[in-house]
Amino acid sequence: MKKHIFGFIKSILFLTILCFSLYFINMILRPKYTPQNSNWPSTTSYLQFYEMKENSVDVLFLGSSVTVNAFSPQEIYNNYGIRSYNLGSEQQSFFFSYYWLKEALRTQSPKVVVLDTRFLLSLHPSVPLNMKEPMVRKCMDPMKWSSVKCEAIADLCSIDPEHSEMSYYLTNLRYHTRWTEADESDLDEAYYSSSQLKGFSALSTYGAESFKTYDPNPNRISPPEIGDLMLKYLDKTVELCKENGITLVLLSLPGNAMNDGIHFALTDYAAEHGLDYYNFCETDQYAALGAKLPRENTVDHSNLWGAIRLSNYMGNLLREKYQVAPVSDPQYETTKDYYERIKENAELSHITDPLLYFQKIRENRYTLFLINVRNAYKQVTDDVQKTLETAGLQTDLRTQPLYSYSAMMDPETGVQERFEEGYTNSLTGSLRDHSIYYKVSGSGTNSNGTVQIDKKTYTLNKSGINLLVYDTETGQVLDIAVINTNGLSR
Repeated sequence: MKKHIFGFIKSILFLTILCFSLYFINMILRPKYTPQNSNWPSTTSYLQFYEMKENSVDVLFLGSSVTVNAFSPQEIYNNYGIRSYNLGSEQQSFFFSYYWLKEALRTQSPKVVVLDTRFLLSLHPSVPLNMKEPMVRKCMDPMKWSSVKCEAIADLCSIDPEHSEMSYYLTNLRYHTRWTEADESDLDEAYYSSSQLKGFSALSTYGAESFKTYDPNPNRISPPEIGDLMLKYLDKTVELCKENGITLVLLSLPGNAMNDGIHFALTDYAAEHGLDYYNFCETDQYAALGAKLPRENTVDHSNLWGAIRLSNYMGNLLREKYQVAPVSDPQYETTKDYYERIKENAELSHITDPLLYFQKIRENRYTLFLINVRNAYKQVTDDVQKTLETAGLQTDLRTQPLYSYSAMMDPETGVQERFEEGYTNSLTGSLRDHSIYYKVSGSGTNSNGTVQIDKKTYTLNKSGINLLVYDTETGQVLDIAVINTNGLSR
């Protein structure tokens, strides 16, 4: 009897160890999409959503990557006191918008759901789910295990047999080749859950100079390319919202594919189901945003300043039309400073005055890497040298034409410089309590210079003093620029 009990205990211990081993292997091997490596950091966004207190989110945004860049929950909270969360992701089809809403309802009770209609169209007709497989994984893998996730896996695999159910339960089957790529973000969950933007991702590039809007013409209706499967899951989303007393709002963001067929199909659908539909591709609706291109880009993937326009327009609607009440919440109060830093970061790459540039670097406590590239001494005028010295650098780069130069300025460690004879030299060190290692290599005469931060190498190859700005707080490279006889440029 004792022998059987002992054998049973050993079996339980073995299975327990096996389960824990598989769990950690799967966690480590699964790719992580963070603000440090992606403009659409779904891993970070979804993990932070699970950290929100129960029933503390009153508005949810769902949709594809354009949604991720369009709506800033912090901006809406700062100006309207409304608590929202952005659950968008790359290529998020209506299948996953439905399942992420269903998942969100396990812990939250939103009053309003705002759903972008971009992927109601058959944008990827070669795959049944209207999403390419890597995007399906980005959307599915971060979802916590529950009956909702199990249902979603079974559903998607029945729709597209190319997907294997087992590879979603044991993701190491899909990602077994990632052993050599594992880094800090794979081993430390705090690293890839550190963003405080609640699903929003801020882009800093300016947009086009103009945007051709759309004007409906009832006499010229072209057929919409709406997929039956997408329509099915839109119907299911409508029903799920009705069951939970949620107001569902449909919208088309500027730059979404738009013609008479699409516009009137969505207008008719909204009227039939008692929904509001906002078409920001339409001339009057787009004009209501008040966005000024190219800086305030709201077209396709909105930049930060365009997102501010869209977020405030939606915030006003949520307050005035949908009666979402303001609530003071520490989860949003404590992230105000982080959001302000993100806005400061976005401005940096648009500064062209060298003195103002270095002033902003000091004020915001950024880390700056510098190297000379391709006979840079010819590009170092008296004004350039004075600017560098004003910033705190000591070396006179005009004195030795064949010398290579590497430097680093950090608010914690101060200024480090290497200026020596030869084609190249290197400056190495670490940041963030030795968690991030860097190597700066100046080139002196003809070759390119490089800055390596952790495992990623940035090539700097413009003639002059090349600069790379890094924010240790967010873990992001903010700008790569060059200072030479033309001033500061990119």
